[in-house]
Parts: sequence; C-alpha cells; structure tokens
Amino acid sequence: MRNPLIAVAVAGATVLAAWTAAVAEYPSDTVRIIVPWRAGGGTDTIARGFAAALEEQIDQAVVVDNLTGGNGNRAHMHMKKARPDGLQILLNGSSDMNSAIIFQNTPYNYDDFACLGAIYRTPTWILAHRDSGITSIDQFFEAARGQPGELTVGVGSLASAHNVLAQALMGVNGIDARVIPFDGGGPLKKAILGNQVSIGVIHSPVLLDAVKSGDVNVIGSGGGLADIVYEPVRGAETIDAHGVGVEIGTVRGLFVPKDTPEELLDAVSALMEKAAKSEAFAAFGGKFGFKPIWWDRKTHCDFMAEENAAYRKIKADYID
Repeated sequence: MRNPLIAVAVAGATVLAAWTAAVAEYPSDTVRIIVPWRAGGGTDTIARGFAAALEEQIDQAVVVDNLTGGNGNRAHMHMKKARPDGLQILLNGSSDMNSAIIFQNTPYNYDDFACLGAIYRTPTWILAHRDSGITSIDQFFEAARGQPGELTVGVGSLASAHNVLAQALMGVNGIDARVIPFDGGGPLKKAILGNQVSIGVIHSPVLLDAVKSGDVNVIGSGGGLADIVYEPVRGAETIDAHGVGVEIGTVRGLFVPKDTPEELLDAVSALMEKAAKSEAFAAFGGKFGFKPIWWDRKTHCDFMAEENAAYRKIKADYID
C-alpha cells in the first residue's frame, strides 16, 4: 500500500510548487480592486487613481469594481470568500470597515483579511453650504441649541466614521440634532451641495473644489489639515478643541483574504508599494487634495486594531 505520509508530503510539495509559480508569475490575469461604495465618493476616486498608477507597474489590466450593498457588507463578504490569489484586492477606509464591524455585528471582522498596506490618509471634515449661514462649529452649536432636534447632520451611513464623529461631537457638547444617513459618500456629496442638510460630515478632501469656489465652508475637522494642498483651510479648527480627544478620519488600505500565502502577500504588497510611491499616484494625490502615503503590512494592521478600540469606546460613551 502507498504510504499515506508520503502521499501527504507529495501533495504538500505540489501545492507549494504551484504557489511558488503563482508568486513568480503574479499577476497572471486582470487585477480587480473591489470598492464597497458607489462611484463618485472619496474611496472610489482614490481607487481609480491608484488603479491607474498600479497598471503602470504591471503587465495586466487593473479594473475597479464597485460592489455595493449592505453598507459595505456585500463587498467584504465577497472578499472574505474570494480565492486567495491576489487578483482581487479590497480597497476601503479603515474607519468604514471598523464602523461597520462595530455597529452592525457583521459576519466578518477586520482580521478576516490580510493587510497589504495603506495608501491614503485623510481626516474626516465637517462642511456646511454657504447658504446655510453656518461658518463654525460654535455657530452650529448655537443654532442647534435654539432649535433642539431641528438641525440636521448628514453622514454617509450610520455605520461610518462620519457618524462616529457626529455622535461624539454632539454627545460631548450636549447637542440635539438629527443625524441623516445617506447611502455612501456620493449621495452625501449631493446633499451637501444642495444645502439639504444643516452640516455634512464626510472624509476630506471630498468637495474640495466646492470649498475652493466658496460654495461650501469647512467648519471643522476630525484631525489637522496641515497636509492638505489647499492652504486656506489648513488652519481649520479640530474636534479636539470641542472636547473630542480622538482623531477621526480614515486610512484607505488594501486587503486580501487572510488565507493568502505569505509569499504571495509579500509579492503583492511590494507591487502595491511601488504604485503607492509612483509619480502617477503622487500626481493624483496633488490634484485630489493630499499626498499619498505608504504604510507596510504591520503598520496598517496595527492601526486597524487601534482605531477599532477607539471607536468602540466612542460607541459605548455616546451612542449606546
């Protein structure tokens, strides 16, 4: 009879050889960047800029797939079950993934995915249409205290960093206003531009062109704006000045299924780093509003865990 231990060893060696070949040939087909949100939002825009930069680094096409639904859950579950071959890569904001996990009791966690690295970091900012007459956080507070429950705060969804910021800011300061959730950043942009909400909370630098034209005011930010390309808003006050001691923003990162082989993770991450540091992506960042970043796999994953803990505390303190 055939020795079963030998059979297992041969099978293992065959699989290893197959993965070694896959690493050497990567990418062997079209690379798909999965975005959980509609076209037109900040994450989608960054994904398309990055896809163009990545395509210059490889001999395959790079396609952005907007796999929407369930506040990101459809895309996350798709990626959790995807073949671990590096040809499908999830691009999402850290805060959007963590908020969904914390608020929705999702059938996945951030550690169901392997981090490839992070490519873009922006604070979440607070905007108001010029016709609203609101030009500062204090002015919004004053108006809200005079009309309890009447003013509105637009957010991309209830399971988002937008809502975390809104609830923390109002909770610390005893503000009664209605939070209005939209289906992602694209619809929220339209609501802010249409003056359909008193203020909107969205990731910077979304609507930067409207800020430059004077149609929209930046009244505050979840973190410092010193690195934004548009100098007039670099000094915008932060939520820290209003008692919220946590920086709120998002780090757009790249993820693949957690069972992706280590050798392939290293190979894919190395290509992502080249694209993130490329002249093409730097040019995109300069136009979009912030310079790109590159965080390695460990830095990216460590940040995901730290942000998750910070948001859970905000939820416990001001939302539950």
